[in-house]
Amino acid sequence: MAPSRLAFAASAALLVACAAEPPPPPKAAAPVETRAEAPRPAAQAQSEIGGLNEEAVERSFGKMQDSIQSCFAKGAAKVSALGGHFKMKLRIDPQGVVKWVYLGETTLGDRDTEKCLLDAARAKSWPLPVGGDGLAEKSFDLDPSQAPKDLDPAKHKMAIALAAKETTKCRKRGTWGTVFGVTTYLRVDGRPIAVGIAPPNEKGEEVVDCMVKIIQKIKFSGTGRKIGKLVFDLR
Repeated sequence: MAPSRLAFAASAALLVACAAEPPPPPKAAAPVETRAEAPRPAAQAQSEIGGLNEEAVERSFGKMQDSIQSCFAKGAAKVSALGGHFKMKLRIDPQGVVKWVYLGETTLGDRDTEKCLLDAARAKSWPLPVGGDGLAEKSFDLDPSQAPKDLDPAKHKMAIALAAKETTKCRKRGTWGTVFGVTTYLRVDGRPIAVGIAPPNEKGEEVVDCMVKIIQKIKFSGTGRKIGKLVFDLR
């Protein structure tokens, strides 16, 4: 039993000795200047829109001409009346990589051709923006080899109303209450040959494929004796 009493006594003595020592002085408060808030400006800079050299951007778009013609040729092999206007909108990060791209305007009327154009833009290296991400846009016009018959949306009200109703299931956050511009080529019996859509913003690009699949299954009014081109909005 002696060792146990000695161990207890030694522990008690150690506790008394510790208690007798004066408490250490409190640590001095850190100076105000040392508060770690430095990362904030960097985070803010990442979300800012910087500047792009217009001439460099124009050259980059110019280098896309071969890709644009290639996409157009593939589409025209499927839709002889393919043609129209489109505007490409891009956001480019500080490394010159495309953050997002969509066709803010398009009356091409063929989703496959539109996706081909978007893929071509993503594959390119773009000028480096200064001070944040850069925004760029460019409009193009492509003439059809065979002009289609322009159709009046008023004569296709029922089909357009059905398209508006059915495509609501495709919409996601950021696209409610916005307008999607639809262009479709119709056979003489009113069945779509191809469909293309201009989304209202970059978030809308995520739902366009869903909308196209639905519209391709809708029967519109007949066009007569010629391929028709119908342009309308989905709200």
